[in-house]
Amino acid sequence: MTRSIQIGLPALALAFGLLGSAARAQDGPGVSKDEIRLGSWSALKGPFALYGLPGVAGQTAFFGRLNEQGGIDGRKVTVIVEDHAYNPQQAVAAARKLVDSDKVLAIQGSYATGPSAATFPYLQQAGVPYVMPYGGALDWYEPARALIVGAQTLLDYQAQALGRWVGKDGLKSVIVVHAAASAFEKVALNVEPGARSASPDTKVELMPVKLGTSDYAPIALEIARKAPDGVVFIGTIQELVALAKELKQQKVKTQLLTYGGNVGMDLIKIGGDSVEGLRSVSLSYTVESDRPAVKEYREALAKFAPGERPDYGSLLTYALAKVTAEAIRRAGAPLTRASLVKGFEQLKDYDTGIIGKVTLGPDRHLGTTEVLRVEIRNGRWEPIGGFIDSLGPW
Repeated sequence: MTRSIQIGLPALALAFGLLGSAARAQDGPGVSKDEIRLGSWSALKGPFALYGLPGVAGQTAFFGRLNEQGGIDGRKVTVIVEDHAYNPQQAVAAARKLVDSDKVLAIQGSYATGPSAATFPYLQQAGVPYVMPYGGALDWYEPARALIVGAQTLLDYQAQALGRWVGKDGLKSVIVVHAAASAFEKVALNVEPGARSASPDTKVELMPVKLGTSDYAPIALEIARKAPDGVVFIGTIQELVALAKELKQQKVKTQLLTYGGNVGMDLIKIGGDSVEGLRSVSLSYTVESDRPAVKEYREALAKFAPGERPDYGSLLTYALAKVTAEAIRRAGAPLTRASLVKGFEQLKDYDTGIIGKVTLGPDRHLGTTEVLRVEIRNGRWEPIGGFIDSLGPW
């Protein structure tokens, strides 16, 4: 015997409400009907705050603008930022707080390679994605790790591009000055194969210097004695300026180059005339660009991070946050840690208008290897051509 069941409108509304609640209950940690909660960490004090603070400002500006426009599917994005002061142990403590106490969906836009890497065993055990970092290393992406997704061209690849650049420009002898630490040396070693790919007879010599060196006079004298056609510097902005000033003081005529980590307004501010003509590879368009996405960034930074002037660190993290927002949109419902990663993996030639186009997939978790060649001219970073693939034959 068949029974017919009728549900009145109030009961039907209640039933749909319960179904909606059940659907929302399937969302992952850090996700509610009104909010998507992400975690991040950076160096907010100490010498590395020079990089860390602009990085925080960039994602603050992006998500501030996004939330003002209604967020993502009606959900506002909250980013909780912890300070690790460039200390790996503090980064691990920050990760535990963000995951265990704050219940974030993922870690987004965090700064610093070494401190972040220290958190990976814990994040992997907890199943928490680490996405769009400000920093990174080759072993994060080759082979692809299930929970790590980025779109910042690696320092190793930047060094290869610098090497190819000096080779294509016909510089036959190059000295690579680098901080005497394994992380910096590993990057410096990529200059030679890049140079040889364009000019097989290019001579490349490594010159390690103690990390934190302030007196670059002896190094500049040694460079003057060897008279190279070019000098590639792999180290911090402060030390690059110290070297550039000594080279200028001693009237050493050579082409000075550095990697993208030193592309910033602070280099020009503290380096002055000594860095005029310096070349580098940038991960983004210049901050003065009239491109719509860069104009949007400057406006958002002025409104939501008014204490920060436009700079390359914040422009990069603004673009990376934009990639994360697009991945959240593509993740659909329910929004979980697993669906977020799949959202990233759907991106194909995604154009932020700021960095190289981003393509990701299950076996490709580093979204771009592109860089833009730039040079300091008349106290401004100026682009040379368009984006190039740092691993390609440009």
